[in-house]
Formats: sequence, C-alpha cells, structure tokens
Amino acid sequence: MVKDSEIRTLVIEGEEKTAIRIGNKEESLPAHIFQGEKHDSLVIRDGKVEKVRYEAIYNEGEKRYVYFPKMDLFSLDHLSTTHRHNALSIVRNIAIGLESAGESFLNLETGVFPLYRIYICGEDGAFLLSPDIGDVLSLIRTNEERISEVNALIRRDSEDSYRLIAEMGELLYYAAAGDLPYSSDDVRKYKYQEFPLEKALELLNDRLDEKTLGLVNLILHAKRQEMRDIMGNRTPGKALSWFISRTDGLNWDLEEKDGKDYEGLRECTEYKAFEQKAFSGAKRNTFFRKKGTIIAICIIAAALVSAALYDYISRLLEPPVSAGMSQEEVIMRFYEDQNSLMPDSMMSAVKGADVPQENEVMNLYVTSRMRMAYEQINPVVNVDDYLSAENPELITGATVYGVTDIELERVDDDTIIAHSKWYTPYSEDGGTENDGGDVTEPTYTIIFIKDVDQVFDFTWNERGWWNITGAEITKFDEVGSIRADYVKTDHTPIPL
Repeated sequence: MVKDSEIRTLVIEGEEKTAIRIGNKEESLPAHIFQGEKHDSLVIRDGKVEKVRYEAIYNEGEKRYVYFPKMDLFSLDHLSTTHRHNALSIVRNIAIGLESAGESFLNLETGVFPLYRIYICGEDGAFLLSPDIGDVLSLIRTNEERISEVNALIRRDSEDSYRLIAEMGELLYYAAAGDLPYSSDDVRKYKYQEFPLEKALELLNDRLDEKTLGLVNLILHAKRQEMRDIMGNRTPGKALSWFISRTDGLNWDLEEKDGKDYEGLRECTEYKAFEQKAFSGAKRNTFFRKKGTIIAICIIAAALVSAALYDYISRLLEPPVSAGMSQEEVIMRFYEDQNSLMPDSMMSAVKGADVPQENEVMNLYVTSRMRMAYEQINPVVNVDDYLSAENPELITGATVYGVTDIELERVDDDTIIAHSKWYTPYSEDGGTENDGGDVTEPTYTIIFIKDVDQVFDFTWNERGWWNITGAEITKFDEVGSIRADYVKTDHTPIPL
C-alpha cells in the first residue's frame, strides 16, 4: 500500500494541491506514459462517483509528483487504524467505484485491483487512481511491494471473475484484523486458510455483527460453484453489484485501533500456533513440490485412472479396514498404515476430516512405487526396519519415514491424543541435508525426529464402526536428527 509519506500537499501558484509521489525525477518513464488525453481518476463519496483528472507533473528536488485539486487523501493502511470505524462504508465506496468503471480503467491483468491504486478520501470515501498513473506506480514498485499489493490478494483456486469480490472481503478482513488474510507467504503456500476472523476479534476484545462476520467468511471461503452462482454471467466489475447489494444495511461496529493493538494480537499464543501450523504445512508442500512428485502423481493417475476407477468406487462402499475395532485400535491401525505407506487403508476410516500427513504419505507412496517399477528398489525405508537394523546404511537417494513410540491419552469419550515420534526426510524449516546440497552423488542423508501430538476425534457410524472425524496436529517439534550414510550396492542394504 502507498504510504502516507508518499501523499502530500503542494502549493502551486498560491493554491493547495494534493500530490502523490510517482518516483524520482531521474527515473525515465516509457514514452507513452502521460501522452495524449488524460485519464479520469474516481472519487466516491456516499455511493456517488465523481471523475477527477490530475493537473500536472511536478518535480521537487529529486522527487516527482502528480497533483490533483485539493482532497483529504489517506493511505489505505488507515483502513485498519484511524478509519477502522468507517471501513465498511469505505470498502462499499471502493466497490461502487470499481463497479461503475469500464474494463480499461480496471485493467485486470491479475484479476485484482492493485492496492497502490486505492486511497481513502475524507472520512468514509474512496479515491481510485487512473490506469495511466497506476502504470507508472507499477513500474517503480519493489518486488516486496508487488507481492503485498497484488500477489497477496490472489487465491490460486478462485475464479477469475470472482477475484474483485474476494478482494473486497479481504479488505474488510484487513480492517478488522489488521492484516490481509493471505499476506503470509506460508499461508499462500499451504492452504489459504487465514487466521479465523472471529478469533482475531476475540483477541482484540472486539465483536462484529454476526451477519457482517458471516458475509466476510462467506466471501473468503466460497467454493467454486458458489463463486459461479455469485458471479452469474457478469464481468468482474459488474459482479461487484452482488457485494454492494449484500453489504447494504449491514452493521460495522468496530472502533479505531493503532499498531500496538495488532502487535499484541500477533504475540498471542493462538496466533503463534496458527503461524507455526502454516509454516510447517508450507514447508512440507515445498519439500514435496521440489521432489517433483506432483508430476509423478499426474502421470500415474493418467495411466491408471481407467483401471482404478472401478476399484475406487467399490472401496467407497466397503467398510473401513478398522471396522469392528475400538478407538485405540483404529488409531494404531492408522499409524501402521502410515508407516507402510498405504494411503487408501489409512484414510478408510476418516470422514470429513483434514489429515495433515495424507499428502506426504501419498507422495512417498508414489515415489516408492515408481522406483520399484523402474529400478526394482524401494527408496522409502520403514522406520521400524531402520531402527532394528544392525548396519543401518541406505542406498543412495533413499530416505526413512514413519511413526514410533505411540502413546495414547484419552481426553473424553470421543477424543484421544496420540503422542508419538515421527522420523521424516525434512527438517522443521522444510529443508533436507546431504554432503553437498544438490550434488550429483550425495554420501549421506539426515533423518529428522519430531515430537508430535495429534488429536483424534471420533464419531460412531450408524453402520457399526468408528469414523475419525478430526486429526489435528497440535504439536510438531523437531527434537533431533540422525545421519544415515549411503552405500552404493545393487540391492537394498537393510530390510524393507
């Protein structure tokens, strides 16, 4: 977002003007910039749109400005501080201005309207910069600014024409919680699951009207079909009429805040836990993405889909392998299947729950099956086999994975905490280690040891067995590591 320091008042020929900095004088601009007819910027107050054009370019010292008739302009970061109490009105005015503008004004190359083109005008109005000035600002933004002002607004799984609506919801979240929901790189790399707005408000000792809170959450969590229903056949700008209509008459009963209030929120235990979960999830995803297993999954899935479809549908109708077991037995079977890289069996008793290790087990399963098919080698060693081996050397490129030392702690009739140790090929920061990073022939690998607490929730299925309906990891602490040397042989050095 453009900072207050980039907005100032100039006195030109005895008249006060409002100026926005557009870089330094020595910075050259493309020849087409500011040539020909000037473009309109928009001022929106009380839902009414006015057009205003910049008057001229002005150089002061080494700084270059573009100036307009006098206005009370504020940077958008005031939305979560001094103007927080008027945030809903401001965001509605932003939406009204964008909805009224043509496609050339929106210039939606990324599907979102860059934050460096949005300002607060007066108490509850909005000011939207014209595309020609926006082009200049886009040229001088740093990479970090582009990420925070454009990339942080884009959900990869959202419909293109829905992104303006999502942006309005994200601005309301920003006003309430002090940060954009997807500003964290880890959140974007993991699952785009923002820190819950209701929890942020609770920690800030605030409360938002339920209908308003519900609308923000609906916008942020809409499924693809819901996005399509909201958009209809309208263009991105015109689809904002849905947001404008839905926010009409809503209450926004939040007061002003300052930066210290949000600093306190970021230091809370709940927020720290959220950051750690996003960090760990992002690093795991990055680890497997670097290994190229997504490509492998796609190739294998394409080759096997026809043959597997019938078996898959049949398995959906079958009882899980854990049918008839107690809750404790279900958990132990779950970890047994995790160690054996049997994702279908592991997930058979899980219903409607997010299982954090599912993705990594699937990736390791695919990796092992591909190398077994092409090299007759299983590169993923079960941790129990590794720990029990007398001479635990690995073939080059192999890794160790699995869960040991499982202890179950019952919380209530339907909840059990599993305390265990995990042996994984990735560290807490998502990295792996050998004697040369990306060397062609590494001589060893590092096995990382984690202390893990996983909370299992159960529901009794009417067909007669326990289903896992929750499997949240509440602790994932790195407690040590083991160096495992590679040995070059034509067979696997330890039992698999």
